[in-house]
Amino acid sequence: MKHLLCALLLLVSAALWARQAPQTPPQNTAAAQTAADDAYAQEIISRFGAVETLQSKFTQEKHLALLTEPVESKGAFAFSKKGAQLRWEYTEPFQNGFLMDGGKTYRLEKGVKKTVKGVMSRNTAAQMLVWLTFDLKTLSETYDISYFEGGVTLTPKNDKNRLLDKITVWFAKDNPQALSEIRMDEPGGDYTLLRFYDTHINGPLPKDAFL
Repeated sequence: MKHLLCALLLLVSAALWARQAPQTPPQNTAAAQTAADDAYAQEIISRFGAVETLQSKFTQEKHLALLTEPVESKGAFAFSKKGAQLRWEYTEPFQNGFLMDGGKTYRLEKGVKKTVKGVMSRNTAAQMLVWLTFDLKTLSETYDISYFEGGVTLTPKNDKNRLLDKITVWFAKDNPQALSEIRMDEPGGDYTLLRFYDTHINGPLPKDAFL
């Protein structure tokens, strides 16, 4: 009985001490993460907002469930903020692409410009311009944006007629104003992977880049 009373006294004392001891307030991890994301977003806006001209080469891999090997192609693009100009052109295995010059969009077939009539083609070209220049403000209107070290994930806000499940963007480690990869995942499991290399920021562009 004596030992039982001692044990009860110890338990009561421990309970009283626990009630009286100062409690460490729990950290608001959600608020801290939001603040970190906001700071990261501002950093990205500052970095890419300073890009006036951009040119790069790229490889593209189209991964299809029906094929054992990806469909590969190569090309290059050039961008000028002045006039909102973008030339995106595949050079291998076929020569085609598109050209945006202000409010006009053209198809490129073996280097020859042809007027684009379809709204979807114009929208696709406009989306590519936003992704490559990483216009975060415009992207946030269409996508939910989540951040990770070295990149971001874009998830379409509208599920209706969704063509892509998500877009993952990686920034170049050696050049914070450039992209290293873009992966576009489709609802059925197929995906396209773009890898950029030989990228030049704010340098002179060829005189015929947008002709």
